[in-house]
Amino acid sequence: MAAKQKKVISLISSMVLTGAALIGCSTQGTPPAGSQKAEGPGQKSAETKTPSGGKLFDQPMTLKVMLPDGASQPIVTDSPSIQEIFKKTNVKIELQPSPDTNYAEKVQTLLATNNIPEIIRIPKTNFLDAAPLAKAGMFVAVTDYLDVAPNFKKVMEQNPEIKKLMVDGKLYGFPVMGKWKVRYGQLPLIRDDLLKKLNLQAPTTFEELYQVLKKFKEAYPETYPITFRNGIANFLPYMAYTLGSGYPTYYDPDVNGGKYVYGPAHSADFKPVLTYLNKLYSEKLLDPDYAVNTGQTWQEKLSSGKSLFYYDNNTFGLTFTKALQAKDPQAKFEQIRILKNDKGQTRNYEYPKDWWHMFAISSKVKDPKAVVKFMDWMYSDEGVMVTNFGIEGEHYKMDNGKPVVLDSVLQKFTDKKDPFHAMQSALGTGLLAFATYVDEKPLIAISPPELDKWSKLMDQDKGYFQNIMDPPFNKEEMDKLKQLKTQVDTLVQQEMDKFIMGTRKLSEYEDFAKQLESKGALEIEKIYNDANARLK
Repeated sequence: MAAKQKKVISLISSMVLTGAALIGCSTQGTPPAGSQKAEGPGQKSAETKTPSGGKLFDQPMTLKVMLPDGASQPIVTDSPSIQEIFKKTNVKIELQPSPDTNYAEKVQTLLATNNIPEIIRIPKTNFLDAAPLAKAGMFVAVTDYLDVAPNFKKVMEQNPEIKKLMVDGKLYGFPVMGKWKVRYGQLPLIRDDLLKKLNLQAPTTFEELYQVLKKFKEAYPETYPITFRNGIANFLPYMAYTLGSGYPTYYDPDVNGGKYVYGPAHSADFKPVLTYLNKLYSEKLLDPDYAVNTGQTWQEKLSSGKSLFYYDNNTFGLTFTKALQAKDPQAKFEQIRILKNDKGQTRNYEYPKDWWHMFAISSKVKDPKAVVKFMDWMYSDEGVMVTNFGIEGEHYKMDNGKPVVLDSVLQKFTDKKDPFHAMQSALGTGLLAFATYVDEKPLIAISPPELDKWSKLMDQDKGYFQNIMDPPFNKEEMDKLKQLKTQVDTLVQQEMDKFIMGTRKLSEYEDFAKQLESKGALEIEKIYNDANARLK
């Protein structure tokens, strides 16, 4: 998939001029029903006046919206939320779901051929790759129409990270952001029932964790106490960070007041990360299949008792506990406080509040101002309610100014394998549906009480950090980074497992770090830091 994606990205780059030509000479597409004649940024639009009928627009308008369709939350094209959007705004949304298994690839192909629908959800990585097409005029520049987007303008002012999504000072889409989000992240969870059974205290440091895992192994020799999924690309970034370094290029708020660092090139900080993981591996505390575990095999091991501790998305602990308790009612995964590393630091990533996927508007729409006004409504209080909770009185009620999901709705889904996503699918709400400003209170409402408890547990530690987006790079920097990362990242990816598994001696790591320097690791750092300084 990655190779194919790179190929299509390359195709996009080669077609920028073609795309620009297509945009420049193409005739306007068929206007949505009820829409007015297209007008420029400085012109008055008939669609922007306040209607007397209580809806956002006097006349109906139809918009086609393409978005990913996943197995966990299948898209329902005529969901209550979509119907309610029409009732509130007079905008009929025709959803065009596309399987999420190859969604990014499909988006790249549509961009390369300038064949996008009126609104398309673009994954963050794809949107950054599509910057040349934005400059060529494929998308509506949202910032040209902020006079009809007061809700979004306020969100922009409150979230300066949005600047990193701009292309030459303009924003070409509406980002998917969090209005209210449960605090969660890649965190340490342990079999609390086994701690009690073995009369052990929950570990507070990585050294104590090592000792606890050894006790687990002694008591349950057939287990591999800790396991990971999807290889080093998935787990090493957050494990390296909490252990005092990072992987590979990362922003470290504890270095010189905040700086981008190429972690593996700094032996003094990164070697201890590998040393710790190697110790777990050599003593059979770490699952020997950690490098090849898929998400499914990882879940099976933790749901069956083959592994007893994990450091990953804490919400999975609810699923693992439910599966374990089918055989042992006492079995339970419990989140613990984040662990102190050998530097004396207590630090951990938490999932960022915002997702930064983008809903981009095709420049072929007849009335861009009207479409921007509609998308702005999605960030309004009314839009948030509709796209995250459904229909008032039918799916939720207001209690002291706050939305509360009705018990009658919750009861319909509590017996489902994944109650939250089953509910969101049926209502057409939330992150995986057509929403731009996500409120996760329904997740708390339908989840076991542990989720709220674990979210509040995070308030007790001050070492949490929401990782930031990469700064925007100019073309020269992007070309140079591509060249350097091909050299440096490839070498790192080839060698990390060898150091963890012991097939390459840790005593060789200092020389390896110097090799990374010679191939351009510190140049990568400089490009990142220069771009970040320019943004500031």
